[in-house]
Amino acid sequence: MGNKKSYYKRFRIILANPLSRIYHRWTYRKAIEDLNKLKFKLNFSKKSFTCLLCGVGNENTADEFIKFVISKNKNPKIIIIDKGDEQINAVIKLANSKYPDLQISIKQIDALKLTSFIKRNSVDWIETDGFLEYFNKKAIGLLLIQWQKILSEKGFITFRDTFNQNGFDWLIDYLRIRIAMIWLGVTVYSHSKKSFEGLIKKTGFNYITNPTIIATFLRYTLTKR
Repeated sequence: MGNKKSYYKRFRIILANPLSRIYHRWTYRKAIEDLNKLKFKLNFSKKSFTCLLCGVGNENTADEFIKFVISKNKNPKIIIIDKGDEQINAVIKLANSKYPDLQISIKQIDALKLTSFIKRNSVDWIETDGFLEYFNKKAIGLLLIQWQKILSEKGFITFRDTFNQNGFDWLIDYLRIRIAMIWLGVTVYSHSKKSFEGLIKKTGFNYITNPTIIATFLRYTLTKR
């Protein structure tokens, strides 16, 4: 067991790929376009602008997120969380070596406990990617409630994840779940787009959704009603 690669090391093969960085830059740009479509008044220059990267996965993802944020606001407050100790340790090392002067808080914690250390209505941007597949439907509902509580009244949420809409998508989901279990040793879940969007509405968010360059992977942008 001790000789097996960890989830972090296995998944790093994907996240360390230069194409992953290009992908994240693209998603951040598209998120801003989606906010414009929602007629949302974006204010990155806000004093004490606070953002949360919810489930970092890898230090390269953190690096791209931090670079994008500081390109919009020179003195933000950045919070980064993940449950994995290897992920968190790698991001701490990155922050200490590359961004020592920034206000970056890095915490190893379950995302369903966000309100235990983040004040209500205090986060202006919540971002994540491929994160919701690790939660079952009930847990996603609880996560959306957590996000609703910590998000500022003029805040927004952006993420991308897999949602099925037809039989072909269900087949892709089945293969994805099997690969995750065999290769990464983790459990991921299948979620229908219709059911998920019902949860979004129930929690009290406006939203817009669009496709990404990855099949069955949709991008969402949410704001409070």
